[in-house]
Amino acid sequence: MFKKIIFTPIYLIIFILNPFFSYSEDKSEIEMSVKLQPMYIGNLEAPVTIIEYASFTCPHCATFHNEILPKLKQDYIKNGKVLLEYREVYFDGPGLWAGLLARCQGDKKYFPMVDLIYKKQKDWASGNRDDIIKGLLSIGRQSGLTDKKSRDCMENGKLAENLIEIFKKNASEDSISSTPSFVINGQLVQNMSYEELKKIIDKILDK
Repeated sequence: MFKKIIFTPIYLIIFILNPFFSYSEDKSEIEMSVKLQPMYIGNLEAPVTIIEYASFTCPHCATFHNEILPKLKQDYIKNGKVLLEYREVYFDGPGLWAGLLARCQGDKKYFPMVDLIYKKQKDWASGNRDDIIKGLLSIGRQSGLTDKKSRDCMENGKLAENLIEIFKKNASEDSISSTPSFVINGQLVQNMSYEELKKIIDKILDK
């Protein structure tokens, strides 16, 4: 099933039901502005821009990243025809924690971390709170982070608040109601097969 987005103050629900965040100053060597910047794969001058809205706890989003995105990279992103912007959607605390962990090492290592989070989704995205945190800490270790560093990143309340505000603004402007959703050169489409996605891209490129 797709995940549906509910905009009732989700950020309050996340913070109240998941008392995991601290509001200590971010002492990371990576600036907040870098962690908040849009995350792209591909040529910024590409004729086709795909904005992907996805949640780290959404199974269909994992399917897209594990099965469809590699084909998209091979056929369109590597040759400069498509730019992909990835925008995180937060349904729950675990999805937000994963987003904070993905941004822990800045933009240079963001997408490798995203790939790992989706590949390991079944290992961490279910169970109780402690199980989920242990799973995310394991992903952090696999990417070269200490448990302390991963926790520091996932407990960054100020960054979490900023990310949620960006998510709410973008999702509202693009009328996002479920994940995965894609905005392709301004056209909103829902989850689809690679063949359907390819038809949309080729039609734009043929103009």
